[in-house]
Formats: sequence, C-alpha cells, structure tokens
Amino acid sequence: CREARADGRRVRACYVAPDFSNPGGVRVTLAARHRLLDLAAREDLLLIEDNAYGFTAPEDDTLPGLKALDTARRVIHLGTFAKVGFPGARVGYAVADQRVRHADGERPLAEELADLKSMVTVNTSALSQAVIGGLLLEHGRSLTALARSKAERYRGNLACLSDALQRHLGDGMPPGVVAHRPAGGFFVRIELPVPADLALLEVSAAEYGVLWTPMSHFSLTDRGDRQIRLSCSYLDPERIETGVRRLADFLRKETGG
Repeated sequence: CREARADGRRVRACYVAPDFSNPGGVRVTLAARHRLLDLAAREDLLLIEDNAYGFTAPEDDTLPGLKALDTARRVIHLGTFAKVGFPGARVGYAVADQRVRHADGERPLAEELADLKSMVTVNTSALSQAVIGGLLLEHGRSLTALARSKAERYRGNLACLSDALQRHLGDGMPPGVVAHRPAGGFFVRIELPVPADLALLEVSAAEYGVLWTPMSHFSLTDRGDRQIRLSCSYLDPERIETGVRRLADFLRKETGG
C-alpha cells in the first residue's frame, strides 16, 4: 500500500483464501485475521475472502471466517458449490453487503455484481442454478447440511493421507523431507532436499506410478522449487494407501535419502 501511494496509485482490494488455501493448505490465524481487518480499515480497501475449502474444517472448529469478524463491511465473501454439490454446475455465490453510491441513490454491491455478471456472461445457466437450488431444498435450505457428507469424506481422505505418510515414512523420513499436516482442505505439502522439477515428476510418474504437482508452478519466487503438493480429494483410501507406499519408495530412492 505504501509503495502504491508513493507511485500515485491506490490498492483497492486484497484477495485472500484464509482457510486451507490451494496449494499450500495453510490457515490464517485469528490474530492475523484481525490484523487484516485493521489494515483494510486503515488503508480503505476491501478484502475478498475466497472460502472454497473452509467447510472441511474439523467439526469442533471455532475459528470464524473473515466475514463473520467484519463489522465495517470491508469483506466480500466468495463461496462455491463446486466442492459440496458438483463442479460441473459452475455455480458460486458472493456475500457483498457494501453500499454503492450513485447520483440517484445507493444500492448493495451484490446487485451491482449481478448486473455486471449478466452483461459479461449472460447470467449463469438457469438449469445449473435449479440443480443447486434443488440440492439446497433437499437439505433444508442449509449449505452446512449440504456440505456435511462431503466434508466428512474430505476430512477422512486428508487424515488417511497424513496417517499413511507417517506410517510409510515416519522415523524413516529421508533427510530433508518434511511433510506438513494441515487441519483441513484437499492438499498436503512436502518439502524435498532436491529440486521438485518436471524431470523428477517424470521419474515419479513413469517409474513409480505417482503424480504430484510441483509447488514452483504456484510461486513467483524460488520458495516452492523444492516442494511438492499432494491432492487427496478424488481418491479413495485404498488408492491413497497405495500411492503413499509408492511415494515413500520414490522419495527414499530418488531424493538422496
């Protein structure tokens, strides 16, 4: 913000995925959430909260979302039905209760966004909206109820992946290999002692039958050059177990362990 002001510009918004973000699976602490809100008020900017993975939080979780902490209408909350309904519907939602002023009055930002979307995309498919509406009606008009069974599956898969990594690597983890264990989301990040490049991925896929994503694809710096991302959303526990067993073999033989 300071750099923008020095150049005669202004930062209007900050995009953040505070809960189990893709690809790192990290979560913003409560203290950091309050600091973000304070920053937004001080710098007069909006926070765009992407909450695609928040529903996978542990059942006893009490960490509030940014929008739940927002008392000054600084947060626009974005959600999707892709993870709790099905991705092909291509339906999401925005909670945007800010007021937009015009010469003839004011109205909610949500209405402004709806008008813009109708011009840019000719609206979301009515059939897709009807399908999502039907899913919500079947679950008592509750997004939480709709997401419950999917959340249980994803939490189970994440626990399965993390436990399998501990079993197959555990104390025998190759030197320089560190597996992070997130509390939610779809992804587990692993640090390697060697560059996680496409050549290494080709060896993993061709010789061990395991696919992963180099974290360098998500970074503008060299921070992710020696990290990989594992995804556990699609696979069942048996395939996760098989994949981790192969991955452990790959890590021991191919990363200098």
